[in-house]
This record gives sequence, structure tokens and C-alpha cells, in this order.
Amino acid sequence: MKHNRDWNKVSFFEIFTHGIIMGTINKLPGISGGLYSLIIGFYNHLISSIKSISYKNLKILKTDGVKTFLRLINGNFLFFISTGMIMSYFTTSKILDYFLIKNELYVWAVFFGLILGSLYILIKRIKKTNINTAIFLFFGLIFGVFISVSDPLYENRNLLFIFFCGFISICGITIPGLSGSFLLILLGNYKLLLVDSVNNFFNLISNFFYTSDQKLNVENELINILLVFFMGSVFGLVVLSKFLTYINDKFPNQLNHLIIGFVIGTLSIVWPWNQIKNNIEPIELSNSLNSIAIVLILIGILITVIINSYVDKENLRVNR
Repeated sequence: MKHNRDWNKVSFFEIFTHGIIMGTINKLPGISGGLYSLIIGFYNHLISSIKSISYKNLKILKTDGVKTFLRLINGNFLFFISTGMIMSYFTTSKILDYFLIKNELYVWAVFFGLILGSLYILIKRIKKTNINTAIFLFFGLIFGVFISVSDPLYENRNLLFIFFCGFISICGITIPGLSGSFLLILLGNYKLLLVDSVNNFFNLISNFFYTSDQKLNVENELINILLVFFMGSVFGLVVLSKFLTYINDKFPNQLNHLIIGFVIGTLSIVWPWNQIKNNIEPIELSNSLNSIAIVLILIGILITVIINSYVDKENLRVNR
């Protein structure tokens, strides 16, 4: 990890590229953008930049002007990392939309593998387990199981709920290891918010370059949904960044146990064969679809294990 880098002096193109990768990762359930920023080394810089968007600095904006304000909040860094993340949503959403239509089981198999791999990383990060931390593990497990056995959450287009989804999904940036996309799956709005709405906005932008007979279909409701989701995400990023980073700094082991219990308790919700609309045969290795899906689950696990191995090696190198 390049912790000693001054990220305010890094090229805009590199920051933009990291933003694209981070945004893409944020859309994959099981892996968080926060984990990526931790690997590369700009997690602390990102969080401190977000936390600096405070009432105190907003007053400085009024008294000392835009230039001083942008310097205080690392404005260039935030702009290019955010622009890269936003751009990534339009590229990965099209890819996800294609595969969700063509090979839904395979997509969910990869997602499930990523979540299992992320669970492995979380368990590996445990420093110690005692009665205190076991209580958090148990509470997370019970809460996760409660969600699993409750009536499943289906797509919900209520704008207040959409705002809440944006607010809560931002956890994937502020808490490395907790996937915001996974939370959206549990809330039933993953495809609506990260695929359908983004693709719909892409169609809106594309129509500016098409003639009248080439216009793509655009749903105004989905535009409103995306805007509300974006506002919820921004609000959550500003509000939750201080609280969640405080919890993560002060009680990392307890938080880790709580997340582990929660993820274990909700695994049944993201079981690939529960997600597909058209039920296929029970899991049998003789079924080629199921065999490929099982291999993809293993690949998803392997991806996160490789990432974790890279993190460990980088940590060891830096701490020497």
C-alpha cells in the first residue's frame, strides 16, 4: 500500500481510473469499494476528504471563496474519483444487464462466490473472539436469519425507500468489507437501482446523439428514481462517514463480528438457485448449467482470496 503518497499531487487521470475501478467494484455484491481503496492506499485520504465537507468549511466557502474551500476538502481528488465512479456505473450496468438476461444463474453464482470470499476475508481479519465479540456475532446472525425467514423484499419504487437505499448503500465505501450492493440485494432493489435506472439514464443521454427515428425508450419514473437514489447516497456519505469511521476505528473487532454474523444469516437470500425466475432442475453435477454455476462460485471465492493475499503482502512490505 502506498500510504506515503500525497494523493493531492497524483495525476487526475490516475485518480479518475481508480474511481472507475472502485465504482465497478461497488456494483459487485460481496466486494466493497472501501476494500479497494484500502488496498491501493487512498482510503484514509478519501474518508478525511469526505469528512472535511462540514458546516465549518461550508462557512469558509462563503467567507474565503471557492478556491480555499476546494483546497480544504481536497476538491480535485473528490471530483475525479467521483466522476470515475459515476462513469463506471454506465459501463458495468450495461454488461450486468446483458448477462442477467442471458445467464442469470451464472451472474448470481459469481455474486455468491464473491460474498463467500468476502466472508472469508472478514473471518480472517478477526483478532480475537471472546464473550463480548461473540454477542455481536450472535446478534448479527439472528438479525440476518430474521431477514432471511421474513417475507422477501421485492422491488420497491417508493421514493422515500429509494432515498433510504441510497443512504444505506454507501456503507460499502466507508466500511471496507461491507458491500453496499449486497445490502441493496437484501432490500430488493439491486437490479432497479444499479442496472435498470442507470441503463435508462444512459438511454436518455444517448438520445441526444440519435435522430428521431432512432430514439431509445426512456422512463421518466426511472430518472426520478436514479436522482433520489443519488441524493440519498450523497447524504449518506456525508452523514454516515463520520459515524461509521468512528465505529470502525473504536470497535473494529465488534463490528467485524457483527458483519460476519449478518452475512452468514442472510446467505440463503442470495443463494443463486433462489434468484432465477425460471426454476431449473435441482443441483446435480450432471446438469451442465449447475456444474458451470458451481465452478463460477469457486471462481468468485478465488477472486476475493487473491485480493486478500495481495493486501496481506502489501501490508507486510509497508510494515517492514
